[in-house]
Amino acid sequence: MCAWHNSAGKPDDAAYGATCRRALGLLVEGAAINFPRPDPEAYARMRSAILRDSIRLAEPLAEPELLRTVQAIIQQFVSYSSHTAEVLEDRRRAWRHMAGMLIRFLSERSKVKPDSEEWTAIGLQLGEASTAAEIQALRERLQAMLVHNAVAGAARQAQLDEEPDRSVANDNAAGLRGGGAAVEHVRAMIAKSRPGYVGIFRLSCLDVVGARFGQEGIQDCLMAVSAFLIANLRGEDSVYHWSETSLLAVCDRKIREDTLSAELNRVLQRNRDFTIQIGNSTIMLRIPIELELFPIDAFQSADDLQKLPVKRGRGDGALSEKAAAKLYS
Repeated sequence: MCAWHNSAGKPDDAAYGATCRRALGLLVEGAAINFPRPDPEAYARMRSAILRDSIRLAEPLAEPELLRTVQAIIQQFVSYSSHTAEVLEDRRRAWRHMAGMLIRFLSERSKVKPDSEEWTAIGLQLGEASTAAEIQALRERLQAMLVHNAVAGAARQAQLDEEPDRSVANDNAAGLRGGGAAVEHVRAMIAKSRPGYVGIFRLSCLDVVGARFGQEGIQDCLMAVSAFLIANLRGEDSVYHWSETSLLAVCDRKIREDTLSAELNRVLQRNRDFTIQIGNSTIMLRIPIELELFPIDAFQSADDLQKLPVKRGRGDGALSEKAAAKLYS
């Protein structure tokens, strides 16, 4: 410091002052570069103003002018920081609102009651979570709730899909008598030793239809396919509702199995787009149908019919030894 006041130190003082001003300008530029950039336009304006003031810092300035320049730089930083905080808060509120909408949608799809204790707690947690730990806890809670309900829903749907319709009444979505009536039909055929076949028509891709259009879409598909089969099968063939994804036909006639299989497959080849009505919308769908035939004489009793696999390759209980030997040999 003392050297600044002797004549020999004056040139060094000027060089040192210029170096200090350049260093201060670089420090200001470095600070500006490392600010967050949620609003690119505001960031560009701030950088332009800081660049202008940092260049002024490198020039020899009187002390009042130097202080005004430094104050202007500080004000630019304060203004930009306040603007950035507002932008980030607006964005946080928007994301929180969007997350709430998405969670409500998922909860409805997962059949979570909006007034349930679990959902109420999650709603409160969603509004309050701010730290990383709180957000992680909320994520885990949501995941546990949605996965639990999805698994439970899948189990319920699988149970529905795999449960044969044992009703004898016309009380199902297909507008047909239930599987119980088919059992009685087969029982009468066995009692009279009449030849014939049972055909199970399985509707594929109904899980996709259900996910897109709900249970109403599945029911309309069953009605459309049942109408198609009734219109195209022979008069001796009776169609019944077998499960939520399949229909059953009892072919009460004497015919070779390969001939009947070819005949029914020709019918299925005429399977084109089905028209279903969902609300006020008319939807055209192509519904794949799989056929599996069982000869009546394979059944030891009509009750064996109820043990046929609702889904291909999956039996419902144990068939009698005679039926199992003939059906799966």
